[in-house]
Amino acid sequence: MKLKKHIEEAKKGKWALGQFNFSTLEQLKGIVKAAKDSEVSVILGTSRGESEFVGLKEAVALRDALRKDYPEIYLNLDHGRDLDWVEKAIEAGYDMVHFDGSDLPIEENIKKTKKVVKMAEGKALVEGEVGKVGGSSSVHKGAPEEQKDLTSVETLVKFISETAVDLCAFSIGNVHGVYTDMPELDFNRLTEMNKRLETGLVLHGGSGLKAEDVKRAIQEGVVKVNVNTELRKVWRDEVERALKSEPEEITPYKLFSNLSEVVRKKTEEKINIFYENNL
Repeated sequence: MKLKKHIEEAKKGKWALGQFNFSTLEQLKGIVKAAKDSEVSVILGTSRGESEFVGLKEAVALRDALRKDYPEIYLNLDHGRDLDWVEKAIEAGYDMVHFDGSDLPIEENIKKTKKVVKMAEGKALVEGEVGKVGGSSSVHKGAPEEQKDLTSVETLVKFISETAVDLCAFSIGNVHGVYTDMPELDFNRLTEMNKRLETGLVLHGGSGLKAEDVKRAIQEGVVKVNVNTELRKVWRDEVERALKSEPEEITPYKLFSNLSEVVRKKTEEKINIFYENNL
């Protein structure tokens, strides 16, 4: 599977694949344009809500259509918690599924993740998750709540050895969303994870983090970084700007002609950080 090869190359070369979530065509086109311009592979992400809004089969069809022009794009179900929905994503043709059992007791998380690995065999890669990544994909004031369920290195090693997932997300203080005061990351914990594991690690909550922190995480074994909130914010800001500047315009493609471009710029900014050693 070509995506698995990219992940192995990222681990070896100390760069990371970017996962960029979308729920509108403008976002999707902007992400893919940035990838094509930079000549890198990217992962398109849809959460449960995003995949319900777009449609699982429709998301796959959009990926397939865009692949005809630029093949280096892949599709991941982000934070799948329901096994039925995860299975539907696999059957629809997703390249990867993320089963998020981080809210479950570890033995139950392992049991359900193993089921996902089995149902995805030969069809899709599987990303697991151990430790709770808090927050939400929004812009917040202040600092996030203290992250109490950081990933135990021993538990992570146990989880990966028993499930054989292709990738695994973790918590070292990282959060979903952008906060006025972003948290400090526990890099000592990440360093120990990387020493003990061959499996690629996934950094959720890539929005709002300092570039130097992301680069350091990649040096310590992160092979995929997820971004959602920052793309949503530039999309929203441009919608508001367009509506204010053209209050009488009702033609969508005229009113929102710049939406894909603002998403492209933000995606490119992240690509320059994640793929620094592969550009």
